[in-house]
Amino acid sequence: MTHLLLPANRRPAERAARQPAWRLPTPAERPSASRLNVHIGYSRAVLAYLRQQGVNPAGLYPAELLQRVEQADTGTTFPLHDFHAVIDAAQAHLRDPDLPMKAAECAQTWDAGVLGFALMTSPSISEVGNLLVRFQRLLTTVYEVRASQDEHQFELRLLPAAAGVQSPALACMLMGAWAWRVRWLTGQAALRFDASFEGPPPPDAAAYERCFGGRVRFDQPFTAMQGPAHYLALRVCLHDPRANGVLCAQAAVEMERLEGDAAGLLVVLRRRLRERLGSGSLTLDALASDLDMAPRTLQVRLEERGLTFRALLDGVRDRKAKQYLAEPHLNLTEIALALGFANQSAFQHAFKRWTGLSPGQWRKQQVRC
Repeated sequence: MTHLLLPANRRPAERAARQPAWRLPTPAERPSASRLNVHIGYSRAVLAYLRQQGVNPAGLYPAELLQRVEQADTGTTFPLHDFHAVIDAAQAHLRDPDLPMKAAECAQTWDAGVLGFALMTSPSISEVGNLLVRFQRLLTTVYEVRASQDEHQFELRLLPAAAGVQSPALACMLMGAWAWRVRWLTGQAALRFDASFEGPPPPDAAAYERCFGGRVRFDQPFTAMQGPAHYLALRVCLHDPRANGVLCAQAAVEMERLEGDAAGLLVVLRRRLRERLGSGSLTLDALASDLDMAPRTLQVRLEERGLTFRALLDGVRDRKAKQYLAEPHLNLTEIALALGFANQSAFQHAFKRWTGLSPGQWRKQQVRC
């Protein structure tokens, strides 16, 4: 099986040219055990499952812990040891070793914050896979995700992000949530997947078989989920291209913040692009030259942050365009040239792609507001 990122909806030649290279983190980049986090949505799924079983979580957990889980912002992550405290107490109370797999069905896509909404508005399962790989660290720093496919099947595999750290309960929840979410996103409840787990088989594998619907194996060298390759083309029911573009950009900003890059490379790149607007030199090569960097290196740095050069440039132009449109004395031709477009028509086409409105419509809305 060839290891690739899941392909977006592109022609094969384009796919090969734009395919980001998968790279495992170096030892220096791997998170230490003290920085292993899990998105709050997985703890909330455990509480939801408890309630389904008629158990009041208030009787199991300290009030402070319960408050942190239930009142946290949707972008919040939880230390791994706190996630284990939540799930271990639930397992002990219900005396159910398969609780993580069962609770995975209660993991709601929207509980994953901005990434969850980006998944919900994606065009296809192919792009959902791309986003999971690109932004997995928004969900957990315990595991990295490797995606691959051949002509017969695709695979999502979990790899520990820190040496010697494993969380079988979290691995079960991640894998199970993926299976349920693909069905929910596509509206196709009958989709079947195969799954592999590193741990020993449970006394009763019924919960696993119900979740995946296909072959489930244990005592395997890695934890992974596989499905037929044609599933990648399945459409997401709530696809919204405009909303998806905005949400992916927000997810990229969250990744910047997570990786401590909020004042780093992307800030510099956006400033350079603003300086170049109107100069006619808005190319990846020109920007790389400004930073004394090879164009391919810059492209890889952007891909690591879930961005392309076009998306970065569009974001800068979009913000500047709205600033210019707020100035009533500037006409559309002047704004187009100031943004580096060849003519007014090209600017209007791009602005409608960004916002769903023409520049004139957007300007009128601001006046009414």
